[in-house]
Amino acid sequence: MNNFDPTTEPGTVSLVGAGPGDPDLLTLGAARALSRADVVLHDNLVCPDILELAPQAEKINVGKLPFGEFTSQRVINALLVREGSLGRNVVRLKGGDPFLFGRGTEELEALHNAGIPFRVIPGVSSLNGVLGGAGLALTARGRNHGFAVFSGAGQTSNDEIRRWADAPGPIVVFMGVHRAADIAREFIAAGRAAQEPVTVIARGGTPRALVAETTLGTLPELLAETGHWTPAIIAVGIVREHAFVARPLDGTVAVVEDKPLDGELADLMRAMGAHIARPARNAVPHPLSREAPQPVKKEQP
Repeated sequence: MNNFDPTTEPGTVSLVGAGPGDPDLLTLGAARALSRADVVLHDNLVCPDILELAPQAEKINVGKLPFGEFTSQRVINALLVREGSLGRNVVRLKGGDPFLFGRGTEELEALHNAGIPFRVIPGVSSLNGVLGGAGLALTARGRNHGFAVFSGAGQTSNDEIRRWADAPGPIVVFMGVHRAADIAREFIAAGRAAQEPVTVIARGGTPRALVAETTLGTLPELLAETGHWTPAIIAVGIVREHAFVARPLDGTVAVVEDKPLDGELADLMRAMGAHIARPARNAVPHPLSREAPQPVKKEQP
């Protein structure tokens, strides 16, 4: 006999990785959890199409904007405990993966201390989802055998940045846009060449993603207007694969009004290098962005 009583028994909280933004990169487990959710606590960067997978759920935005509005981690923890204590099926939807610069451990600890059942559904990280989608291979046979990843957020000291520069192979920096000058200076001081290639991917995993290639020496100049580049990933010592760059619509945004984003034509345009998007409403385009010159028509057999 099932004696479960939602008025006295706690609900379940699922910490779910939403991936880097592209709904195609959402896991089946994440989609299933959303379909059963009573309430979803989500970040700012979660794609609206993903939130539509929880049509019946109450949605609470607990996101953080860099140097802007934010919901404190203490408040987020309290909301998770409160909603779980009410017997609700809660999804904490976090961009990327909960355990990769996602503060998922702090949320689990709060749930554990409150006696709230929880589980973790990992997500595709920006580390492979964004870089792979932009054509950057972190490892390649005969070229390199490893890479390093670190956060460039404010609590990372310049001395620590310089120590990361000693790592062999490509180095990926999360949350480093506002520290671009520090990163370039400390890497060069550690012995890396000013001419070493750097690839920056802004808004990766979204239709308005932007990829720019520069060098360590010119990185601060590229990212001088930080508002144009947040959020972004900085990849030092790695360039895009030639096969990606050579595609005819590489770097363009194909705006479609009345065609499905998951249709055959959309997939064809993606294979040609384009990002597919709906018309932006009241959006200010990035100075370096460009749209596809004309729709691509699939030839009939």
